[in-house]
Amino acid sequence: MTVSKVKAFWGPTSLTEEARLTGEFADWHNLTHLAVWLTGELNVVAIRNAWWRLCQRHDVLRRTYVSPDEACTYDDVLSEVELHSAETDEEAIELMRRFLGTPFSLDGPGFSRIAIVQRSESRHLLGVAMDHIITDVASWHSLLSDFTDFYGRALAGDTGGPGDATDVSSYQSFASEQRRLFSGAWGAERRAFWRSYVREFGTYPPPFSIGAEHTGEYQPKAITHDLPADARSRLYAFSRQARVTPFAVVASGALAGIREVTDDPTVGISVAHHGRVLPSASQTAGLFVQTVPLHLGRQSTSPLETVREVFHRTHDVFEYAVPLLVAGRSWNETLMVTDQEAGLYVELNEHPQSTDDLPPFTGTEAEQLNLTFPGEKRWPETVVVSWNLYEAGPQLVAQYNANYFPDAAVENLLEAAERFVLP
Repeated sequence: MTVSKVKAFWGPTSLTEEARLTGEFADWHNLTHLAVWLTGELNVVAIRNAWWRLCQRHDVLRRTYVSPDEACTYDDVLSEVELHSAETDEEAIELMRRFLGTPFSLDGPGFSRIAIVQRSESRHLLGVAMDHIITDVASWHSLLSDFTDFYGRALAGDTGGPGDATDVSSYQSFASEQRRLFSGAWGAERRAFWRSYVREFGTYPPPFSIGAEHTGEYQPKAITHDLPADARSRLYAFSRQARVTPFAVVASGALAGIREVTDDPTVGISVAHHGRVLPSASQTAGLFVQTVPLHLGRQSTSPLETVREVFHRTHDVFEYAVPLLVAGRSWNETLMVTDQEAGLYVELNEHPQSTDDLPPFTGTEAEQLNLTFPGEKRWPETVVVSWNLYEAGPQLVAQYNANYFPDAAVENLLEAAERFVLP
């Protein structure tokens, strides 16, 4: 297919697209990818039909860029299913590694690729890769779910039609609406908020630097605390008592833990906020998680007072969330330091999550293949604290660089956070 012969619709980029296109995140491997062995009867014609329908349904898969400010969305697909064969599993894996692991060019046509390597009539290796500029975890799961759904429909004889795109919001419409709002009162309100926030707390949360010192290459390590079986119900009881969200409670635990361990009166963390807050944007594939700072600004007299302060601040930073690097540049404001990592990143997971999960293809059994590529993103100066409150085996986990953070400091942080949330 020759892209230049396909009709394109022109429009602005979103703020997140602009950040990627002007250099942020350019220092690491920006791939979301999946490789899975499929055993059983795989219909390659149906796979190709399902991929075509997926690309037709979600315009972000047909999106390319002229500049950091201008995007174009094509009428037709920009990637098609490639079919290869291999004599051995090792050969198939190496083929797939080379296919998936090549970074996308920001001035190239399309940001997705898909291939099948056939080992036998009943064994195939399927691989999909997308650049982070068009997908995040939420979008990835939505796209894969639609893909397998379309595959099942194709097997049943439904090969597609205009109804495929029903009730699906376009990314192009989202980007246009975001830019329109950003240039008006909506953007002015966010500028005023973040200018005030930065004036009070600075351009980014301070590092978690108790004895922190680089002593070698990045060495990933995780410390896991098994939580009581009733951890979720106790957390919910605390949040109901305080009339706040469960996330505000675990974020408060991390902030209070930093304060206790560092004896620093003003502490901050980074948290994720999804960009699906504009009207009709919730189901739009391609929207990206934004990272926003969250601070604890004063000595609180009680845990209830702390969580209520944090809850009100989460409401504010989520309400005014924008990609701060690009927004600040547009406003000629310094709202985030580009080369500084957050000392602590906090997340609350109530269900097991994986960017690699693939809903089943009808008639096959799937086995995930874990592939790694050089240059994948590392956070050498950030501790990621995860409250994993699954129904079975709730845990509190810290992931960090063991050649930067002292183990004892991370242990003390987890213990303090756990005492706060589950007294």
